[in-house]
Amino acid sequence: MFTLLIMSTLVNAQKVITYPVVVTFNSMCCGVPDNGPVINLIKRFKKQNKLKAFAVDSIGPMGREGEYYLAFQLKELSRAQRTRFIQQLRKIVPTMVDKGTAELKENETVNMGDLSASASLTVLKY
Repeated sequence: MFTLLIMSTLVNAQKVITYPVVVTFNSMCCGVPDNGPVINLIKRFKKQNKLKAFAVDSIGPMGREGEYYLAFQLKELSRAQRTRFIQQLRKIVPTMVDKGTAELKENETVNMGDLSASASLTVLKY
């Protein structure tokens, strides 16, 4: 059991992913903004572009107040679709200011080994 725990820790410590775009959900005191606008964009974009699947990596918790990342690899999109999706995210994310802030980061590298011990990566499929 101990060996499995050590191996699992080593695998996560070595996992480094560079995402084309990441939306970070940050708390100022009372929680994070609602992710509804981003989820609605994903669903609308998927339908408009007739995509079969749209995957998002949810990474967190990052802190005590529910901070987390929605990280997009965008592998299922063409170059033009990626550009359009990121442009739409740029418009939506700054408006998400209830209970905290959301920030868009491009070409963000996430090193799982640098995250808190309680943080995990969950793939969400839409």
